Amino acid sequence: MNQLEGKTVDMTPVGCTTTYGMVDLMEKCGAQRPLADTDPEAMTTLSLAGELAGFEMVKAMGWDITPMSEAFGCGLGIPQIDLQYCIKEHPYSESLDGLDYPSDFLDRGRFPAYKKQFAILKERVGSQKAIFGESEGAFTCGANLVSTENFMRWTFKRPADVERVLDVTKQAMVDVINFAFDNGADYYVMAEPTAGPALMSPKLFKKYVVPMLSDIVAKAQGPLVLHICGNTDMIIPLMCETGVKGISIEEGANMKEAVKIAHANGVRVFGNVAAATTLFMGTPEQSYKEAFAALENGTDFLCPGCGIAPGSPLENILQLKKARDDFFK
Repeated sequence: MNQLEGKTVDMTPVGCTTTYGMVDLMEKCGAQRPLADTDPEAMTTLSLAGELAGFEMVKAMGWDITPMSEAFGCGLGIPQIDLQYCIKEHPYSESLDGLDYPSDFLDRGRFPAYKKQFAILKERVGSQKAIFGESEGAFTCGANLVSTENFMRWTFKRPADVERVLDVTKQAMVDVINFAFDNGADYYVMAEPTAGPALMSPKLFKKYVVPMLSDIVAKAQGPLVLHICGNTDMIIPLMCETGVKGISIEEGANMKEAVKIAHANGVRVFGNVAAATTLFMGTPEQSYKEAFAALENGTDFLCPGCGIAPGSPLENILQLKKARDDFFK
């Protein structure tokens, strides 16, 4: 937390910015998906198993980025031990009729289970490790409601409908974030894969995403971290402009330049060891080398660039802490 606030620390923290529902961890701790997706005890057991991977922060709120979308009515696929929840049905793809923010939103879906998990985590972890909540962000949630293809097209052709959707999902985002802080989170991560440069231009990001995120940050009761996939070099300044305390970037982004821009804005950087390639399919030696490079390039939190693929070998993930420890010897 000192690192997130820009205070002096003795070494760079190691962890995962988003999800780490790895099969290797599930098998070691005995808490496996799909039970670990819905049962507070199993969810907590897998959260705490992050220590076996060398992680120094603990994730709450499950192993995917669909909980808000689910509470709004999106249909989900069936999870397996090596397959997390994903969006299968978009309830407002044909019409926005009936779209509103339900008064019982935090009683829907998995939020009651998350509330119980937070209580168990606070009892078992106390103040020894930082606990973070995480979900999809408001823009990605909006895309899930109407389908990503529709949402991207609407940013050009139906801007009023985009704003209508975001007004609703933004309200949900604020309440979910503050729900996490009320229940013991130290910081909160918003995952916005749909808002990345691979799907929308910096101009549209500035038009739709920056004002929305700035409003969310202003209403949040604690520090926020923004994760966006892909090569985010073009929007790093805009990500920092939102007021978040941290940004999370993938290997496609220039860590050294991102750190320079972020620090000038009082923002810290998470990343950026390649999750989909190096950590999933590479060797321990490659994982170590990439982790060491991220440290040399100034990362504030040594983490995978994105969520860890379920089939990633634990030995590869352990190279992050090994690289950090060697770097600071």
